[in-house]
Amino acid sequence: MKKRQIGILLAVLLGLLLAGCGKQKKQDYTQDFYAMDTAMRITAYGDRARDAVTESVSYINMLEADISRTRESSDIFALNHAEGEPTELSQQTADILQEALELAAQTEGRFDPTIAPLSDLWGIGTEQAAVPAQEEIDNVLPLVDYTKVSLDGTTASIPAGAEIDLGGIGKGYAADHVIEILKENGVEQAVVSLGGNVYVLGEKEDGIPWKVGITDPENPGDYFASLSVSDTAVVTSGDYERYLEADGKRYCHIFDPETGYSAETDLRSVTVVSSDSTSADAYTTALFVMGLEEAMAFCKQHQIEAVFVCKDHTVHVTDGLKPSFELQSTEYTYAE
Repeated sequence: MKKRQIGILLAVLLGLLLAGCGKQKKQDYTQDFYAMDTAMRITAYGDRARDAVTESVSYINMLEADISRTRESSDIFALNHAEGEPTELSQQTADILQEALELAAQTEGRFDPTIAPLSDLWGIGTEQAAVPAQEEIDNVLPLVDYTKVSLDGTTASIPAGAEIDLGGIGKGYAADHVIEILKENGVEQAVVSLGGNVYVLGEKEDGIPWKVGITDPENPGDYFASLSVSDTAVVTSGDYERYLEADGKRYCHIFDPETGYSAETDLRSVTVVSSDSTSADAYTTALFVMGLEEAMAFCKQHQIEAVFVCKDHTVHVTDGLKPSFELQSTEYTYAE
């Protein structure tokens, strides 16, 4: 998604979050910035709001410096270019890599942090985006296998040619730690919006939950529904974010590690609600790859709360979210 589109969506989202919140008695501070390849915004309330937000932004920039695939000084760049040799990571990079591997195992590889060679081959979101030849996909697929990643403490290694990409949980991980930073600074109310990852802290001044909008896949500059939530993350992924259109077909940036192609399911978007933004980030990818039926069963098994938007414009909501979900567009049908 282009910076301008993301900026418009953030403005719409914040407007929905703050609408009807009553008079805010506490001092507030908002900072807009760009990191991890997306527009971000943090709004906090309280006497130390400015200091808390400033510290949070610094943390996100520091995290990006550790886990970026493209910065030559980062841990992940060093690991990806080590030609199979062991690489020493910072404790933070090792921690997030460990979480990524655990989530990959739990989702049976539907979320896979070694997806980078495949996403690079397709180039979706770049000027070089194109549908690869089957032979090219076949050559890359053996490199996409999280089980071949070795992590012992802070020492990691991957096969030569393989690459780690922590972008699939990076913003979620950042949101979780930003919330901790805000709390340590005495902030009790905040809205953290890191691209498609939103985390709301506390409740609004009048003691009612925040309303978080869910992006409309048909009109990404708007929302089609909202959730009333407190102290939780709301994370959304969909086929509208980055995609390639070729020969009348849309190929999105969410890949199926088994086939090497964009996930071809009955879904347009997945929204996961959880107090753990890191896992929610990974789950949105994995559930999208699974498709509705398998995803709903996975959610029930692992007690995950989610909203699914299907290509036929039906919306499916897990039981725990139904009381807080509000459909606001007549273009969609709520599947009870």
